[in-house]
Order: sequence, then structure tokens, then C-alpha cells
Amino acid sequence: MPIKNHPIPYLLNNDLDSNEAGIGLVETMLALGIGLIIITSMVSLAIFTLRSSIQNKLALTGTQAVNQQIELVRAYRDSIEDWTEFVAEIDGTNGPNCFTTDCHMTETGTLSVVSGQKITAAGTAEELRKSFRVSDQSGGARTLLRISVTASWRVGVNTKYAHNYTELSSWRTQ
Repeated sequence: MPIKNHPIPYLLNNDLDSNEAGIGLVETMLALGIGLIIITSMVSLAIFTLRSSIQNKLALTGTQAVNQQIELVRAYRDSIEDWTEFVAEIDGTNGPNCFTTDCHMTETGTLSVVSGQKITAAGTAEELRKSFRVSDQSGGARTLLRISVTASWRVGVNTKYAHNYTELSSWRTQ
């Protein structure tokens, strides 16, 4: 039974006013837009963080690889009793010519000098290349040798490098 002369007639009316009909759709579209912006920025942040993490990991690995090669060359020099024999192993007389081509040290078993670059994790995003070259710092006497080590890796289309060097001499005879 309808109530007549009720003091608050709009409480009895279940119909929506005509100016409130589209508010639910506008709010939904606005919420979806804001959500899309937040999700896009979160994905961008995650990709940036992942790329930075890989770059930092490769930079650290490259630096460690360079230092490891230096230590392996030094250990190889110390394992050979005679300086001239060590020089013969790296100048092309008894082994590869590390004065003109890239060389690297074996990392397992007996230490030896190998021609070319050492490639680890080949074909992956974490591929690392390392090698060293030798130069004479004593004016041809070959009593002071510089071992220059380089590691390289790719991040996207850019190639990054780590370099280090040490100088070796016949410290046993001096």
C-alpha cells in the first residue's frame, strides 16, 4: 500500500536519477586506465632491474676472469724453473706466440698456455671471452714482460670490456 504524504518521498523511489546513470562505467574505465599505467610501469621497472642485474653480474665476472688469468700466468711462470724456458713457452718457440696472438691459460689440470680466446657460457646471454697478450717492456731483452688481459661480454648490442695488466720478470735471478 503506497504511503501518501510521506515526509521523505525519495526514500521510497527505487529508480536512479537520470544524471547518475553512467558513473559506474566512467569509474570502471578510469580504474582500468590507472591499473594499466601501474602495471606497465612495474613491468618496465622489472625489466630494467633484470638488465642491470645481468650487467653487474657480467662486469663482476669479467673483472674476476681478468684477475684469474693474471694469477694463472704468474703461477705458470713460477712453476717453470728457468726464465728463458718460460719466455720460450709464450713467444712461439715452444708454444703459441702470445706476443702476436691472443692466448689464455688452461684452468683445469696442468697449467699450460693455449692459443686463442677462452669462451665460457658460449651462446648464452652470459657468454664471456677472455685472453691475454704479452709485450716486451725491456727493449728487446725480454727480461720484463707485460701481460695484458682482456675480458669481453655483450649486453644487448654493446660489447663491454674489463682490462688489467701485470709485469713479470725473472725475479728468481735478481
